[in-house]
Amino acid sequence: MNQNTTEPVAATETLAEVPEHVLRGLPEEVRLYPSAVDKTRIGVWATKPILKGKKFGPFVGDKKKRSQVKNNVYMWEVYYPNLGWMCIDATDPEKGNWLRYVNWACSGEEQNLFPLEINRAIYYKTLKPIAPGEELLVWYNGEDNPEIAAAIEEERASARSKRSSPKSRKATASAWRPDALRQQLRTSPGSTGKSRPRLQPSSRDPSSKSRRSACSLTAPEVTWNQ
Repeated sequence: MNQNTTEPVAATETLAEVPEHVLRGLPEEVRLYPSAVDKTRIGVWATKPILKGKKFGPFVGDKKKRSQVKNNVYMWEVYYPNLGWMCIDATDPEKGNWLRYVNWACSGEEQNLFPLEINRAIYYKTLKPIAPGEELLVWYNGEDNPEIAAAIEEERASARSKRSSPKSRKATASAWRPDALRQQLRTSPGSTGKSRPRLQPSSRDPSSKSRRSACSLTAPEVTWNQ
């Protein structure tokens, strides 16, 4: 072993490096400031109260095969019937939107957002009310959390309701063809079924020691806009 070998140090993101289109796309309830859970990252902070059930998205990035992704910190994997698992990769800030800067909670207990797949796009939905001065944090504990399971079922029910509407039935009948039916049978009847996001715990697991040691929910010293 070469004793002079050192691990690469992650570059620290700065606000000056955030692309202009990301800043323009920020919802009025949030702003970007240095993260409290990862000192190398920019984070998303609430500047106004955000109600439970608020949905943000979709998560934007390049669509790639897993073998083409060099860094899976900024990506989600989504299942497409014709393509298989594809990555929505926002490693390049120019290719992503503000959701790229939402960081991982240190545990499921600290999360205030959860991921939701709708029509093969990733959204974040608030799990609880978020007060001004709190960092938005996501976690991928999925349907084992009763509140998340209920929210996912609510989205599925909404999707079923839209599909069963007279307008939707008419559009479906006019566009029906056998290959479309076979494609539909290979996916879940709900909006968050087989195509739900898939992560790589080996390098994205926020419960790892390196992530836990960085966890500190202390807000940066900023003046929150009223």
